[in-house]
Amino acid sequence: MPLGPTEMAVLETPRLRLRLMEADNDGDRALYCDLYMDPAVMRRIAEPLSIEASARSFTNACRHNGKDSPGHRFWRVDEAASKSRVGLAALRREGMRVEIGVMLFSEWWNRGVCSEIFVALLRHAFTDLDVEVVDAQSADDDGLPIIERLLQPFGFLRTQSSSTDGMAHWELPRAAWREQQVNNDCQ
Repeated sequence: MPLGPTEMAVLETPRLRLRLMEADNDGDRALYCDLYMDPAVMRRIAEPLSIEASARSFTNACRHNGKDSPGHRFWRVDEAASKSRVGLAALRREGMRVEIGVMLFSEWWNRGVCSEIFVALLRHAFTDLDVEVVDAQSADDDGLPIIERLLQPFGFLRTQSSSTDGMAHWELPRAAWREQQVNNDCQ
């Protein structure tokens, strides 16, 4: 039986706490809007949103979080010890596939946080949500080597060598994730 929103409200890692965002939480709204309006954070994603557009997007994200069916989910990410805001994480579901996404405040870049978040999200996607494939995408630009270094240890495979949408695409099938877990356990 699939987990409802309350059963998957919190995911934890050694340093981080991921909690489903809540529509009535002003801190969640501020975090979400700050990220989506930040030109540095949005540089490789899309144009930064206006305050109105980011507020609407936040409301839609929280609406998804409130549904019982396992669909799109959006988590606030905080450092567990200091309770400092780190960013947000998402799984956007389409059938038996989810797209993984993470947005971090710039002070958290290059600190291994994204990899730590991926561990929690991938475990959740494959074990709790029982999906078959996790997809990832990124702008096909000068930052691509960074994304490749992030995805490679998890077993993601590039699915399109040249894309007409200006994005690079990867996928991680459940079998490849399981194999990676076995290899990690044997080391």
